[in-house]
Amino acid sequence: MAAELLQTRAEVTARPLQEGLEVWEAGASGYMVIDTTTRTPLEYSTTAVSPFHSSSGELSYLGPGLYFANRAGRSVNLFTGRSFKSSAHRVFARETAEMFHEKASPLRHTTELGKAGTGVGTHALDPVKSSDVLSRITSYSYITGCYVYPNTTGICGWVAGSIVTRYWHARSSARKLLPSKFRNGTNLTSSPNFATYLQGSNSNDSWAQPVADRLGWNAKNQNVAASWSWVLGNIGMFSEVEKNRPVIVFGSLPINTNGSWGAHAVVGYGETRGGWLITHYGWKGYTDIVLNGGLIGSNAKFQLN
Repeated sequence: MAAELLQTRAEVTARPLQEGLEVWEAGASGYMVIDTTTRTPLEYSTTAVSPFHSSSGELSYLGPGLYFANRAGRSVNLFTGRSFKSSAHRVFARETAEMFHEKASPLRHTTELGKAGTGVGTHALDPVKSSDVLSRITSYSYITGCYVYPNTTGICGWVAGSIVTRYWHARSSARKLLPSKFRNGTNLTSSPNFATYLQGSNSNDSWAQPVADRLGWNAKNQNVAASWSWVLGNIGMFSEVEKNRPVIVFGSLPINTNGSWGAHAVVGYGETRGGWLITHYGWKGYTDIVLNGGLIGSNAKFQLN
């Protein structure tokens, strides 16, 4: 499976995460987070650098965008720098892994999983196979080529909203969905920041409902006819992609147990033959991450009418 999904002839190094989870890293680029208990990948990319590549010691994975390392008694998010007491984080990480064991979706098409390590080890891979991409939405480069605002302060839902707004603006620029001061051609300006404009007075933490509502708010302000909605879980997620519409999806767990900020948001724009979502994670260099649909907690839909 590693050879098929990561598309590499390089050797893959397996490193332990928490409670039966591992990260498989293929040289300079390409990685997969896998649940070895159920033999199910949770996310992977053929091109992105492993989020854990420069970290060692006690590592853990809590869902899309949530990669942690234990440093001096604190569990630190490797992308945002936010940290929590390691003792409390370990409990949450264990509970998260148990949820993955129960909810992660198997690949739609059965592929035999190669021998997985039970710790740090190296595994040789079979020859590369063809791409697993089933489809991507029309003009998906408007997603992957979108300017990305700084995304380390918990505003991921609003960054995802800015990417979706740019997509629809670029796809039908005469309708002017994007306000003029935020336009750089058909892309976003680096300044002013459209993500924070979209956020308005809303808190940094977000989920599908407030993001969908603000996407609709912007469309109304721009006098652009549009439709928007939200649902819990991954219901309707793939039908949006199949209708050439991006979808914003949120992880199924909050980033911490006191609810001070929410689950990470990503933009889905394609589907694999295995039945998973191809996503832009809201960070430069992480524009083609394949995500297990069982990890989705809510999703927001938006389209021009």
